[in-house]
This record gives sequence, structure tokens and C-alpha cells, in this order.
Amino acid sequence: MENLFEKWKTRLPKYREVYKELFDLFSQKYGAEGEKKTDRGKHFSTHYELYIFAFFLGLYKNEFSPIQDGEKKTDFSQTIQYWGNKTSLIRKNFSGIQENIFTALIAKTEIDLVALEKGDLDEDEIVKQLIRSMESYTNGGLSIIKEKYEDSPNYFLQPTCFLNLILESSPS
Repeated sequence: MENLFEKWKTRLPKYREVYKELFDLFSQKYGAEGEKKTDRGKHFSTHYELYIFAFFLGLYKNEFSPIQDGEKKTDFSQTIQYWGNKTSLIRKNFSGIQENIFTALIAKTEIDLVALEKGDLDEDEIVKQLIRSMESYTNGGLSIIKEKYEDSPNYFLQPTCFLNLILESSPS
């Protein structure tokens, strides 16, 4: 059995095309750091950072929103294995976040790991289930962000707006 984590990292998760506008608003395609990010009015240096945030927002709020068959979806052409693995003068490598996402997905996705270990389940099918869960929580988080933006666009002018979203979304 190939390492399930290593196989999962090679995937390219999707999101609903209706949320593409959020990526254009809040993150920089191809990356921007420091002053370059601030000058462009972005909260996130890269699209995958917004994707990661939306995943955890959806997870914490338990907002699970699967992409329906036939629904338009898109991605930003970067597999999970490359998320956060860059070190620069401004930031440290944070690829360990991949492990945290994977751990959360294992905990929240109904998978019979014993059957997988015995060979009764196909590894590729398990990875598909994990990606579906990831996409569903991410789309749930993106839904929360979109709703907040539509209700109050000025909310996102606050420097702590995304932190506030997490705090507002914390379970009681």
C-alpha cells in the first residue's frame, strides 16, 4: 500500500466556480508577499492560502457543502503537495499544514481504515472520498465568506476580518 498521505497530496482539489470571484478579491494568483500583497489589497498571498482558510472555516463551522454532479467547478492548478512548501525572507515553510488538513479529513470522513489495510478497499477510492470531504468543507467555508461579503462588503476592510470570521464561527 502506497502511503495514503503521499497519494492524497498529489491531487488537485476543486471548488465551485461561483466562488472564483472570492479568490480574485482576497488572494493573489501566483503569489504576492509583504508590500506587494498589501499594495494589491489582498488578505492572502496565494489562492491556496484562501482555500486552506476556507477549508478550516467550513470544518470549524461544520459547513459541509458537496459539489453537485454537473455543477461547474474550478481549481487554481496547484496540487496539495506544493501548498506552503516555499520559504522566503518574509515567511517560513508551512507545508506541515498539509498534515493537519489530512488528519482532519481522516477524522471527519467515514473510512474503514482496517478494510483499507486488509486490501478490501481501494486506495484511490479512499483518496477520492478524502478529496470530496475537503472540497465540501472548503465550499462550505467559501459559502460563509461569500454570504458575509454580500451582506457587508465593508466587513473585509478590517485587517482582522478573517480572524473574526473564525471567531464568529466557533462552536459554542
